[in-house]
Amino acid sequence: MRYSPTFKLIFILCFTLLTYLLLIEMAPTTDGSLYKDKIQHVIAFGGVAFWGLLAFSQSPKATLFGLAVFGALMEVLQGILTTTRQPSFYDWLADVVGLLLAWGVAVMWQRWWSTRRGRI
Repeated sequence: MRYSPTFKLIFILCFTLLTYLLLIEMAPTTDGSLYKDKIQHVIAFGGVAFWGLLAFSQSPKATLFGLAVFGALMEVLQGILTTTRQPSFYDWLADVVGLLLAWGVAVMWQRWWSTRRGRI
């Protein structure tokens, strides 16, 4: 794909930001917004996965698998490296939902882009 270097840069920036946000100390929320946290996980991992799938379009399964493993690792590290966060299987599950949604969006975007460029 023509814009692969740009997509790789965007992916690296998003991945770095996501890593930082997952490992910073956060005050526990008291508003009971369990779903808000899960939606944030879906959006964050979906965004990173979208750019990763465009950047590494030759290996989408490896990209998705790597990000799923990364999400699980981040959950474990939250329990080890932070005092205000704790690992959650459901957060990881939300990460995986975001990855799968991004995969669908990336496939549709790539088809649209190929049609637009007259390659199909």
